[in-house]
Amino acid sequence: MRQELILLALVCIAALLIPLHHRLEHWATKLLVEKNNARRLAHAKRTVEELEPQA
Repeated sequence: MRQELILLALVCIAALLIPLHHRLEHWATKLLVEKNNARRLAHAKRTVEELEPQA
């Protein structure tokens, strides 16, 4: 009986952790993509500013 309760508890924990893990993964990926895009845009703006006076 005790083993079944332990197994049930582990299944319940897994049922909570798996969706939480996926949400955290998507959130972290979105955050990193936004940060990367902001850095690339800032670098592109600096490059354009450097090239404008020469044109």
